[in-house]
Amino acid sequence: MITGEVTSNTISRSIVGILFGILCCAGLFVSSRHFVNQEITPKWFGLVTGVGIAGFLSGVFHRNLYVPPKSVWILMLLYGSLIVFRDCPVSGFNDQLTAQTVCLLLLFFLLQQMTVVFPVKYILGITVILTAILACYGVWDYSGPFLSARLTGSFDNPAGFTAALACALPCTFYFFRNTPRTVKYTAILIAVLLFSVMALSRARAAIIAGFVVVLCYLLCSKYSGIKMRNRVKISLVCIIAAGMTGLYFLKKDSADGRLLIWQCTWNMIWNKPVTGHGYGTFNAKYMLYQAEYFETHHDSKYADLADNVLHPFNEYLLVWAEHGMVGMGGVALLCFLLLRRYFREPSHIRFIALLSLLSPAVLSCFSYPFRYPFTWLIALLHIALICPSGKAASRRTVNATRTGLVLTATALLLAAVPLMKTEIGWNRIAHLSLAGKTREVLPEYGQLYRYLGKNGLFLYNHAAELHEIKEYAKSLSVFEQCVRYYNDMDVQMLLADNYKELGKYAAAEKHLKLAAAMCPGRFMPLHELAKLYETDGRHEEALSIARQIIRKKIKIPSATITAIKNEMQQLLEKEGTRDSATQGGTSDESKSHEPRQGETPEVSPRGNALPP
Repeated sequence: MITGEVTSNTISRSIVGILFGILCCAGLFVSSRHFVNQEITPKWFGLVTGVGIAGFLSGVFHRNLYVPPKSVWILMLLYGSLIVFRDCPVSGFNDQLTAQTVCLLLLFFLLQQMTVVFPVKYILGITVILTAILACYGVWDYSGPFLSARLTGSFDNPAGFTAALACALPCTFYFFRNTPRTVKYTAILIAVLLFSVMALSRARAAIIAGFVVVLCYLLCSKYSGIKMRNRVKISLVCIIAAGMTGLYFLKKDSADGRLLIWQCTWNMIWNKPVTGHGYGTFNAKYMLYQAEYFETHHDSKYADLADNVLHPFNEYLLVWAEHGMVGMGGVALLCFLLLRRYFREPSHIRFIALLSLLSPAVLSCFSYPFRYPFTWLIALLHIALICPSGKAASRRTVNATRTGLVLTATALLLAAVPLMKTEIGWNRIAHLSLAGKTREVLPEYGQLYRYLGKNGLFLYNHAAELHEIKEYAKSLSVFEQCVRYYNDMDVQMLLADNYKELGKYAAAEKHLKLAAAMCPGRFMPLHELAKLYETDGRHEEALSIARQIIRKKIKIPSATITAIKNEMQQLLEKEGTRDSATQGGTSDESKSHEPRQGETPEVSPRGNALPP
């Protein structure tokens, strides 16, 4: 009888370990060219599918369930419900957002159950080993001159890659004490590997997060076992602080650009500090605030650094901008509950969990770690370790919960299938459009609206395709929906081009001026504005813009900018010749100097089949 129970427990633990490993692999390694965003979207679908399968299996086979801590669980339920249902009256039901929210709530519940039946050292061990493999894969895939290529691994950029490494770094600390020597030295070697790869990638946010968690670990001698005198501690803090300050000068322009973004985001927050603007509104509204900033700060030192912005590079500012003080209050309350639980019952594993939460917390000050599913997995895992499930639930509660798990997991899997098909379909027709089959695939765009009608990049893509085949009025109609979810300089440029082709020059001028204000360092909006004035017969205004373009400093040289400057120089020369001919020559001489079609390079915005 006892042997049978032991065998059953061993099988159960093995299944839990395999499922957790699958969830980690989904967040770290899954990618596919069948999606428009081939690095991030597949990872989310991998996590959603993995959580759905794990939830279903848990509901069917798991006989014992444990009661989660009510305060944290209720807070997460309320927060998730707020995000999902807040904008329903305005924007309608968002299937993708709902699926992700349900996935994360179900994931947290499952992780709490896993940490009860599966030893924590194995959970952390799986996490450390898989992230070490990711780091090795990133270095192996690294190409180009030393310190010049981008280290991305299986992610879309170094920010996501190093965020995964930084989040897993504190997990290695668990094995530094009270473990066999081989395990200890292996953990130290992996920690050095993770930090070295982060440094090699030059991802400043990840390096700062790594410095902070290492410093906190060293200063806490109770758990690290490293005893230092106060003078040594102070010196260590000063050295690390100086090192982190020096990171500012590693990419000074980038750091200054983030100061601009934070300033404009704060202006956005100040307009609705309590309730926020709503989920997903940053992509729709931020660039308007950036344009307003430059309209009131004409000589700003940030003008040449401004670009299209999709994230404020600070998760806290994003939460405040979209959800107001209500959202920030939820984050603050969660932090309070976690700290209270830790100080009530401090332990080695809770200390490691706290450091593992500190890493993404620091990352969130300078980057966007929660764009990636692995960060959510790590954060929820360590929240579950700090607030583990309590006693076993009653039989009635177990039966009801198992039924709920099966139903929720089934609904999640059923919802994921059409969402996945829709994303794959979008990718397919986008590539067909690039192959010149835009008219053939346009009817399929309408079929995708059921699930992608609130995706700003999809709407931009559709509007750009309509613009490309000269369906300008229909393109404007789609753009009316697009700007509710996504609005930047490229959107304004295409709006202006649509209006220009329809002969509505006043509207085109308005949108080109807005595009120029959004990104004052860009040449294209001013170039199109000069051409618009020339077409409309407003020669003096065209010459004024041409002079402005010629005086404009070039941040990154390119053939396009050279062509624009040459075209504007020719415009000035021709207008000067035209003026001379008008004053002292005949009408025939004046006509002879009219610009000929095709005489200068034609550079105009055109819609891409794939979103930027």
